[in-house]
Amino acid sequence: MATGLDLTAGLRADYSIYPRAQFNQLVYDELKIRTDNKFKSFILQPRLQLSWDVGERHTDYIRAGAGVFASDINNYMLINNLTFDGLHFATVDVSGANILPADFNGYRNDPSTIPKYEQYQVPTINYTGPDAKIPVIYKANLSYTHFFTEKLKAGVTGYLTLGRNNYAYIDRNMVADPYFRLSNEGNRGVYVPASTMPTSGNGDWLQGRISKKLGRVLELVSEGKVNQYAVVFETSYNYFKDGELSFSYTWNDTKDNTSFNGNVANTSTLSLPVKEDPRNLSLVTYSDNQFRHKIVGYAISPTVFKGLNVSLRYSGIGGTRYTLLSGINTNADFVATNDLAYVFNRNAAGTPQAVKDGLQAILDNPNASQSVKDYILKYEGTFAERNGGINGFFGTWDARVSYRLGFGYKRKQGIELSADLFNVMNLIDKNKGSAKTFGSHALYANGGFDTASQIFRYNVNTAGIVTPSGNPWQLQLGLKYTF
Repeated sequence: MATGLDLTAGLRADYSIYPRAQFNQLVYDELKIRTDNKFKSFILQPRLQLSWDVGERHTDYIRAGAGVFASDINNYMLINNLTFDGLHFATVDVSGANILPADFNGYRNDPSTIPKYEQYQVPTINYTGPDAKIPVIYKANLSYTHFFTEKLKAGVTGYLTLGRNNYAYIDRNMVADPYFRLSNEGNRGVYVPASTMPTSGNGDWLQGRISKKLGRVLELVSEGKVNQYAVVFETSYNYFKDGELSFSYTWNDTKDNTSFNGNVANTSTLSLPVKEDPRNLSLVTYSDNQFRHKIVGYAISPTVFKGLNVSLRYSGIGGTRYTLLSGINTNADFVATNDLAYVFNRNAAGTPQAVKDGLQAILDNPNASQSVKDYILKYEGTFAERNGGINGFFGTWDARVSYRLGFGYKRKQGIELSADLFNVMNLIDKNKGSAKTFGSHALYANGGFDTASQIFRYNVNTAGIVTPSGNPWQLQLGLKYTF
């Protein structure tokens, strides 16, 4: 386009059409939902990249790019919707006295004695929603690289990624409004009648259905979205012969309203913690994929002693996120792992003494992570925010030694011996080289349900103690022949 300035541009067009499920008359009669919706798409995807060698001096490079990128549908979810249409599989939900004896020997001897569960069948339905779309990503980047010398360079790059029409499943056979609310938990709604709540606290999700003839009716929708921003600084130095030093630092920010990215439909509802209504995807918070800082550095020695190389690598990450959960199916929506913890106020008169003592014990425990303490204090008196917990920084060191013995004509053939030692610090000290971070976990345990006052009784878990994770040190030996 001009001196040192190049433009690459393109336009991609995708048209896709997918097989649709069979029509289920029962689902239509009960909920006015069609299970045989068409799923097709036509998407135009422009993209461009500008590259500018400023003054053609080969020392300063500016690059900018942007584009639209569409995905193919996740095949597993298409299979979900084709097979879980209520016409191929039968689903039963039995408990208590309804669980029949498993007389397998008798069933083998006389198959006619095998129990028939027709009266317990509650078909699970997965279907493609009428407004389902193909996920689309809008991406842009801008970078600047400067060569101080031929061997020393540094650069910075900014990235923007906006995902839209991401996958999610929503239960359409769940009553629209809660039957009652928990007065001591921010008026959190419960989607089964209070009269059906047992003292055990395990609410029966079957009591919260619109149609008693159907189980979960999960609609594939395109309401998921993600906003990701990152800045990457990187530099490298070729300091002697083939010796090299390299370093990069990434600052990242990723928020979404669901981190579900495919496969079993139930997973979409299992993995999204909510205050009350699991169908509400309006809240955008930090993603399950969030991290704040990442550092990667490595050093490679020049080839010395006729083929010997030594390298060292460090990789570290910080600011990943986790969620405090209630520990039970508080809203009685079928899922016991999607209920945000209500962080009771230790100074409120209505807070049970056992809960006060349990929370205070975590705050007073010198072995408890400061991250969990900060999380509790920040949301005391309200709901813990999804992915509101912040993990600290951790990293690992890896080392490699290799030696190449060349032979033959012009030494083009060779044998390379190598030794890779992963997580070096863990070899030196077994208490090091591990990730001391939290995943989502329950703040409380089920203490039962008070039917008179219509509130849950909780026992506070011993939260805040980090269980080290990650891979221990490993040694890998290699032998390679090259020619």
